[in-house]
Order: sequence, then structure tokens, then C-alpha cells
Amino acid sequence: MKKLLLTTSLIAVFAAFAGKANAECDGIYAALRGGVVQHDIKKIQGDLDKNRLMLAGALGYRWEYLRAELEYVWRKYATDTKVSDEERFLKTYSFMLNAYYDVLPYNWWTPYIGAGIGISRVTFYDRDLAAGFMNQSWKTRKFTWSLGGGLSLKVTNRFNVDLGYRYYDFNNPHNSDASAQEVYGGIRYVF
Repeated sequence: MKKLLLTTSLIAVFAAFAGKANAECDGIYAALRGGVVQHDIKKIQGDLDKNRLMLAGALGYRWEYLRAELEYVWRKYATDTKVSDEERFLKTYSFMLNAYYDVLPYNWWTPYIGAGIGISRVTFYDRDLAAGFMNQSWKTRKFTWSLGGGLSLKVTNRFNVDLGYRYYDFNNPHNSDASAQEVYGGIRYVF
């Protein structure tokens, strides 16, 4: 009888802890992302480098299907490599407020969609190397919006790995119609 009582007690304790271990985690999270960005500026002759590095960090809150976060996105500057006597340079970084909708939030795999608004610093210059003067140069802060989506893998209840895509519109700095596209991988940890 003592063995049966001990065994039943151990099973009950194990079941209680197993239930807590499998409980889904909502709450504050931190995220790190890295990937490639491709800038595009229309109305400016030349071609900017393709596929430059982007890094981002975010703090957010997850609640069931929804996530909201504040994010800083740094993008490596892009240069024009096709024109030998001119140097063109574009650099952007952004502070964003993002919202995500997780389609199947408590499954191992879940697709998600997201949108964001924020402010970006956009810097551009076009220098004539032969003549030694600046053809065009500007720095500005502009309202920015983004749309994207991706797929998330739940490694544990607290740890997720993301793969996603985002489109950024920098709201026509100096009538240049600047935008960027990002493909990234990332990790999220719920505290």
C-alpha cells in the first residue's frame, strides 16, 4: 500500500510539473535578427550594391495571437559599383513600432504577418571623384512603414526561431522614392 501511495504521489507531482513546463509562455520577449537588405532608390542614376547586411534588436510583448515590439534596425551602407568616376552612398537605420499576428501561436510551426511604423534616418551622397565635388548630398529623417511575414519555429515554449521577409518604404526622401527589402533570420526569447 505504501508503494502504491508513493507511486501515485510521484505521478501526481510529475504531472503537475509537466503541465507547468508545457504551459505556453506569453509576456515580455527580446528578439535579435540578422539578414540581408536590398536598397532601391528610384530617380537616381546608377545601381546600388545588392544584398547588404542588416541587424536588428527588439523588445516586445506577446499575448496569444498578437505581438507588439519596439525595434532598432541597422543596415550596412550601400554603394554604387557600376560607375567608376563617381561614388554613391546610401545608409539607413530605423526605429520601428511593429505588430505581428501569429496564425497558429501555440503550434511548433506558425506563419505570421506583420506591419510597422517608425522613423528612419536616410543618408545619401553622390560624389564626382574626377572633379572632386559633390553632385548631390542629403540627410533626413522620414516616416517609415513596413509590411512583411514569415514562419516561426517553436524550439521550446520560451524560445522561437524566425525566418521572415519585410518591405520598407522610406516615404520619398528628397523625392527619391527610397525603399528596402529584407530577408532575415532571428531568435526570440520570452522571459
